[in-house]
Amino acid sequence: MKSPQSQSTRVLRWVFRRSNEAITCEIDAAGDHAFEVCVVPHWDVSAGTIERFDAAYRAFERHAELALRLREAGWVGYHP
Repeated sequence: MKSPQSQSTRVLRWVFRRSNEAITCEIDAAGDHAFEVCVVPHWDVSAGTIERFDAAYRAFERHAELALRLREAGWVGYHP
């Protein structure tokens, strides 16, 4: 999903589990002052998505929205 040359720092990471499946939802601070919300289903990493935001608060809002939807669908989250 990211090239080896990409510089990013993880800001927040939650892993959600339901039965034997897991999804990671995280925020990364990109090297160009942008923030990326990444969602990766562990059973199909190639299906992962990245949304890019220019402001940290928007990335946190989006992460919270995704986490709420996952919890409403029966996923249980924890902060590793």
